[in-house]
Amino acid sequence: MSDDARQLRQLLKIGMARAGRPPAGLAAPLDGLLPADAAAAPEATLWLSLGALDLWERGGFVAPDQPPPPPARVAAPETLRPCPPRAQAVMVQLLCGLHPAGLEAEWLRLLHRRGGHLPAHVLPKLLDAGTRQPALRAPLLPVLGERGHWLARLQPEWSWAGDDPDAASWETGAPEQRVAALRGWRARDPQAARAALAAAWPSEPPDQRAALLATLSTGLGPDDETFLDAALDDRRKEVRVVAQRLLARLPASQLAQRMVERLLPLLRLERPLLRAARIDLTLPEALDAPMRRDGIGAASHPGMGEKAGWVVDMLAAVDPDVWTRHFDRPPRGCLALAEHSEFASVFVRGWALALQRHAQDDPSPRLQAWLRDLTAWWLAVPAQREAVPDSVFDVAAAHFAQDADGASSTLFCTLPGKWIADGACVHLLARLAAGAADTWPTALSQHAMRRVYPVLPALADTGHPWLVRQLLSSLALVLDPATAAGFDPVRVPDAQWQSAVDAFFDLVRLRHEMTLSFQETA
Repeated sequence: MSDDARQLRQLLKIGMARAGRPPAGLAAPLDGLLPADAAAAPEATLWLSLGALDLWERGGFVAPDQPPPPPARVAAPETLRPCPPRAQAVMVQLLCGLHPAGLEAEWLRLLHRRGGHLPAHVLPKLLDAGTRQPALRAPLLPVLGERGHWLARLQPEWSWAGDDPDAASWETGAPEQRVAALRGWRARDPQAARAALAAAWPSEPPDQRAALLATLSTGLGPDDETFLDAALDDRRKEVRVVAQRLLARLPASQLAQRMVERLLPLLRLERPLLRAARIDLTLPEALDAPMRRDGIGAASHPGMGEKAGWVVDMLAAVDPDVWTRHFDRPPRGCLALAEHSEFASVFVRGWALALQRHAQDDPSPRLQAWLRDLTAWWLAVPAQREAVPDSVFDVAAAHFAQDADGASSTLFCTLPGKWIADGACVHLLARLAAGAADTWPTALSQHAMRRVYPVLPALADTGHPWLVRQLLSSLALVLDPATAAGFDPVRVPDAQWQSAVDAFFDLVRLRHEMTLSFQETA
């Protein structure tokens, strides 16, 4: 503001009567705008002077230099193959929401196997779907193509599909975004991600520490033991539980070794002359502070005594392969030893929980044998089924679908003749199907259809209809569609069951059509 303008505004504030002096004259060439008559009222001179200065300042304003606009960003040329038009039409149907959830992920996997990218007109809807459903992101990311990644950079809510969203999300994201960013970071560089977590750990809110610590399950290795061991002394129970379970998954960790050292003096192999061999168990006397620090006694085990629950906690923290070596028996042999023991439910539950922890990522062939033998043993020994938590079969389902050695196919061959009447058996099969991450192989699908197809006409006689419907819905999503579509439709006397069976075959045929659509030339 100039001195002339400042003086004029001061006069305007105090008023001409109090100032006792006329306003100062304006410099040339503005003075020509004022009245030439010297008798003009000082008030009029003041207002005209202010108006002249305001026009002068606004008219002479020069805008500061602006940075040049960034060059227009365009998507790089696509390197993936285009999606066939027939397959595009199927995805448009799926996005209308008229078909069961889960088919989108299968469609995306089929596109990825073809080496293709998504068409432009479905990108926004699928990016929105991936934002709402994190489980859809893994099959979606490989097929976004250059245009999809370019588009994801333009919307903050699609940042999970950008070039490298983890760094920004880790620093400034919401709690769930920071957890996802750290997990992605662990998949690429476990040591750097753990170092970042260790640096931020003192300032992390207590209610977020457990979720952040759980991301170390991705890429878990011996280098994580020191940090996890320190977390055993955290003030929050949730953090301590996560640390205990992760340390238990490291067979060479000090926690796992301590558990083995506590268990071995309590176990003894008995070989009676006239009876089957069994494991004899001596219950621990007391629960001391080091045992509590390692997580013993923290979980509840309904139907078991307190000391028996301590043993379950110890067994759950030990790699089950330890016992195949210790007793020199395969998994089925170890389960037979437990079956004849007074504490059968203790051993079975402890080993099942250990499998759930140790086999959930990428189990060794020995742990896969444990999963296979435990599943078959569960079917053959109904008396001990309650000792095995259902969640174990969610872990088994991911490996059941592989059927590398034909063991999964054998399971269908060993089903009893009236297996459809066994509600627990139907529930197990439905769980194994629902937990599959991809389509079952042809051989496994053939064995499944050979056992399911003959019982379809008699479904009206089942005593647990909702379980059977669940089984049909799950199988329709995982059976090899070409195999299942080769079976003729079935006529069922009951109208409601006919509708369920028709829905099963309709979904199978839709998946078969979806598979065939990717064989078309784009």
